[in-house]
Amino acid sequence: MKWKGMLIGGCTLIGLMCLSQSEVSAQTKLPLEQAKTLIGTPYQKGGTDPKKGFDSSGFIQYVFKKSGSFDLPRKVIDQYQIGEKVSWEKAKPGDLVFFRKLEETRDIPTHVALYAGNHQVIHITLSQGVVKTDVSQSKYWTDRYYAVKRLPSSQQLSNHHLVKEAMKYLGVPYVFGAADPKVGFDCSGFLQYLFEKSLGIYLPRNAEQQWTVGEKVALNQIRPGDFVFFSNTYKKGISHVGMYVGGDRFIHASRSESVTMSYLSEAYWQEKWTGAKRLTGLKLAQENPVVSKAATYIGEVPYVKGGTNPKTGFDTAGFTQYVYDQAMGIQLPRYASGQVKAGTPVKRSELQPGDLVFLKGTSLIPGIYAGSNQVIHVTASKGVAMTNMKTSTYWKDKYETAVRIK
Repeated sequence: MKWKGMLIGGCTLIGLMCLSQSEVSAQTKLPLEQAKTLIGTPYQKGGTDPKKGFDSSGFIQYVFKKSGSFDLPRKVIDQYQIGEKVSWEKAKPGDLVFFRKLEETRDIPTHVALYAGNHQVIHITLSQGVVKTDVSQSKYWTDRYYAVKRLPSSQQLSNHHLVKEAMKYLGVPYVFGAADPKVGFDCSGFLQYLFEKSLGIYLPRNAEQQWTVGEKVALNQIRPGDFVFFSNTYKKGISHVGMYVGGDRFIHASRSESVTMSYLSEAYWQEKWTGAKRLTGLKLAQENPVVSKAATYIGEVPYVKGGTNPKTGFDTAGFTQYVYDQAMGIQLPRYASGQVKAGTPVKRSELQPGDLVFLKGTSLIPGIYAGSNQVIHVTASKGVAMTNMKTSTYWKDKYETAVRIK
């Protein structure tokens, strides 16, 4: 699978302004100046911090991020995937220079440096730490030269409102099973929370379920806001999800750190790639007065046995009775056994927003159909909640019948 960049000249495809030549030159100087201040810093395998030391890719990642110029991947091979290849003769200060091991059987770069002009690079070595080396005067480095890459002029992140909203949660810690920024997020919980708060779209809870909704999108058609799915990360099958933000990057709650951004071109994510989905057609049918009224109570009103109003809480039939009364002035019977007889039977394939749907429990559980296989109803554990009848592992086989109230 080939992953192509998304630059046209010095401009991004989506929502970002181009940089002038003077701005590009200024950005180039920033990493170089930062790198020069670190000359003498010792080598440390796996190091990404000047206090402890660097390895080659950790050093390059640090100087670009610290200078605010570019957020690079962590590994040499992944840094090599970014930008365009140029010849050594056309190398400019700020370009990345890659080297390989002579004994390496695979044709891959294993060391990275920052070009400083006049055939010189700033990089880190095992014996001397961060140094400046004249490559033209060193047979060791000349023999190991691999390629020069020039980074894009910007990170190419979209200014789409959903991307901007997602960026607010960068750094929120990863917590398995969590979907609240005050506590933390797991991967699917992060996107579920983001879409509910930003768009009023109620997504299924886990990555496997989120994969079952929306429309498949080819990689070359992907755009900001699309979901990207991966398999066989911490378990077999679909196990991780993130949201594409532009420039070959996606934002996600990473098990190893927090809400962060990664590159699709990173070797790890290429290996785990499953596909992309565009989550269209999942908004609640708020134009329907019954749906609109019911939606105001999602996550706000608890289950209470015998409850018939939002101040104290609802039981299952008390909720539907109250919503129909408030939205339409229609008095439904008090219990599900009466409500199921109060309307005209409707086939599941012909459901419309506002219809009463009945699910199987210890007794009939009424809910309000909100479109796109979604039902607003009351559960003992969550109170007023949204359920996707297609994806919910608990509710998907519990559909009983439906009626239309005239």
